[in-house]
Amino acid sequence: MQVIEIDDKLASKVGEYAKSENKTLSEFVRLSLLETLSRKRRRQSESEKIERFAESYRKFPQAPGEYEIWQDEQVWEDE
Repeated sequence: MQVIEIDDKLASKVGEYAKSENKTLSEFVRLSLLETLSRKRRRQSESEKIERFAESYRKFPQAPGEYEIWQDEQVWEDE
């Protein structure tokens, strides 16, 4: 097991919040860290999807006229 250090003021604030959530300080910190890591993985996953999408357009750029057949199918608010 590893030990981490946080200042007393922060520990007190987090402890109070954990208590209001009916959790121990350790449980609250552990769950918070897991949630943070999960969000980071999701952001990386989204970034990877965007990069793959952009790369596909670099490899296979849209051809002129490729989407124009759909222009008449779009519904515009002011029409």
